[in-house]
Amino acid sequence: MTEDEILQRITHIVRDELDDDDITLTNGTVAKEVDGWDSLAHVRIVIAVEKAFKTRFEIVQITALESVGDLVRLVQKTVVV
Repeated sequence: MTEDEILQRITHIVRDELDDDDITLTNGTVAKEVDGWDSLAHVRIVIAVEKAFKTRFEIVQITALESVGDLVRLVQKTVVV
């Protein structure tokens, strides 16, 4: 799965979790730039990403995330295709 495909799926997940179909994400997007993406939303988003990609992240991996691109690369690294 390519980074672009993962980014597209994560964008859909974030739109669903934040109930905002106008959200556009890039690899450089950080949570504070997205309306409604607070700490509680972050947990919901991470759980939804884990479910969608059938994977589990370690706490240390989650706390190291600084951008959407970091999440994309984490998914790419942990998901076996």
